[in-house]
Amino acid sequence: MNYNFNEQDIKVLDRIIEARRSVRVFKEEIPSDSMIKAVIQVGVYAPYAGLAVAGEMDLRRFFVIKKDNQIINSINEIIKATAKSNLKLLEKSLEVNPFLKEKSQGFVRRLSFTSQAGLQDLTQAPCFIIIAERKGMPPVEKQSLAHTMQNMWLKATVLGLGFRLISMIENLSESNDFCKLLGLPYGEFAFNGCIIGYQVNEPTKRNRMSLENSISWL
Repeated sequence: MNYNFNEQDIKVLDRIIEARRSVRVFKEEIPSDSMIKAVIQVGVYAPYAGLAVAGEMDLRRFFVIKKDNQIINSINEIIKATAKSNLKLLEKSLEVNPFLKEKSQGFVRRLSFTSQAGLQDLTQAPCFIIIAERKGMPPVEKQSLAHTMQNMWLKATVLGLGFRLISMIENLSESNDFCKLLGLPYGEFAFNGCIIGYQVNEPTKRNRMSLENSISWL
């Protein structure tokens, strides 16, 4: 299929990609259902590993949780328990790896805080979306989730919505309680999540890697 994209289309795409930002503070207003569906629709279009999920139609699921839904409290309790468990495993690894210990102090502090307080931002999130990707062989579900999140992020940007990855959700793939909460069979799906909503402040311009310094012509 040839869509015959023109120079203007290319410029618009470049502008959307350059405008993509991670948003930390959101307004209380919840995006309309039509906007939420529009963001999810491009997530449906994201590539997936056909060989890994051959014959499966139920390969990607989206769970939408709006502000003040009490299920957030249950998810936060699972996040705290998972963070506590992961913190113990990480501390054991750091005992035998001085280099890793030096480089991971910020992450250790964050994980420690999460194990006690959960993800407080979730309680204020206008719209929290969990994406579940069916596991398969070869195990490339994380790559498929990354494609899905990128599509959704770009669509949110063009709709004037802020977007924030909630990468901690990825750690819940091995949580039986989390799978039960979503009504999914344990061990069959990998997860990731994001917040979408209207941002409070205008996005700031950020420094980017130099193109010329990033390319090696071999």
